[in-house]
Order: sequence, then structure tokens, then C-alpha cells
Amino acid sequence: MMDEEDINQVLVSQEQVKELTEMVRELLRERERNTEPEDPYVTKKTPLTNLTVYPELIEALPSIEEDFFRTPEDILSVTILLDNTK
Repeated sequence: MMDEEDINQVLVSQEQVKELTEMVRELLRERERNTEPEDPYVTKKTPLTNLTVYPELIEALPSIEEDFFRTPEDILSVTILLDNTK
């Protein structure tokens, strides 16, 4: 059988649950108000991240510092374009 202390604890717990439920509802309402409509013509970009290579890796693999996303032909075409704009 539940004594008075147990009953008080249950009542306090129920009150806490009610308060937390109301707080969650309020946050959900606020989130709905703050949502921006999605524009199909606007895309979000990921932030740019610069990575630094570990010195040990550079020693083991010196070519890692090269710009491996560009071929020599790409670099040549950019150089030619820059020369033509002068």
C-alpha cells in the first residue's frame, strides 16, 4: 500500500511530466513558426573545410601535397586563360 510520501512523490512526478510536456509543446510551436519555406531555386552549400596534412604523412608520401584534383592539362588551360587576359 502507498503511504503519504509515495503519493506526494507521484504527484510531484506527474507535475514535472506536465511541465516538461508543455515545454516541449512550446518548443515545437516555436520551431514551426521559425521554419523557412524551402525555395526550390536556392540550394545550401556545405561550409568549406581546410584540412592540414600530418607531417609524418608528408614525409611518407610527399606527393600528397600536390593538387590531385587537377590534371596537368587543367593547370595548363588555366595558365593559358590567365595569359590571354593580360
